[in-house]
Amino acid sequence: MIATWACGLLAVLFGAAVVQPAHAGEAGLVGTKTITLVSAGGDRVAIGSVDFVPEGDGARLTVKVDSAELKDEFLSMRPFRCLRDAKEWWCHLAYPYELTGRVTAADLTDLEYSLLFIGKGPNFFGIDAWNGLYFKLSMAADGSIAGQVHETDLNVLAVPPADRKARLIVPEALTAVEPGAHRFSRVEIK
Repeated sequence: MIATWACGLLAVLFGAAVVQPAHAGEAGLVGTKTITLVSAGGDRVAIGSVDFVPEGDGARLTVKVDSAELKDEFLSMRPFRCLRDAKEWWCHLAYPYELTGRVTAADLTDLEYSLLFIGKGPNFFGIDAWNGLYFKLSMAADGSIAGQVHETDLNVLAVPPADRKARLIVPEALTAVEPGAHRFSRVEIK
C-alpha cells in the first residue's frame, strides 16, 4: 500500500507514468506459450503451443498440438497423432465436443481437455480409451502452467451429452500415478 502510494507520488512530482505489475495469473494468460511433455527423468518433448488472448478475468485460447514428432496412426478405426516410443505410445485425443475456448487462472479445464492422451503399448494393434491420460493443471506465481499426469477412463466421451458443453471428465475420476509409471509424468506450458 505504501509502495503504491509512494510510486504514485513520485509520478505526480516527476511526471512519470506508473506501471503496476501484472497479476501473475494475468501474465500467464497472455501470448503464445510452448506445450512441453516432461518425463520423470527430465526428458522433454515440445508438442505444440497455446495462444492466449486476454478477455475479462481470463483469456480465449487456441491450442495447437502439432509437433513433427507426432506421427499419424490409424488405430481402432480412427486417426490419431501419436508420440511413438519403445516403452509407450502417447496418442492425442482431440476433445470431441464443444469447448468454451476460455480459461481463467482458477479454471484451466478447457486447456486440460485440449491435452487429452491415450496411452498404449507399442505392440498393441488398437487403442483403448480406458487408458486415458489427463493433466490436472495449475498456474504458478510466475504465470507458467504445469500439471501432473493422471489416469482416467476416457470412454465417458463415447456418448455425446445432451449439453455439448458439459464437462464429462470429473475430478473424482482422475487417479494420480507415480512418476515413471508412464513415458511422461508432467506437462509444462511456458
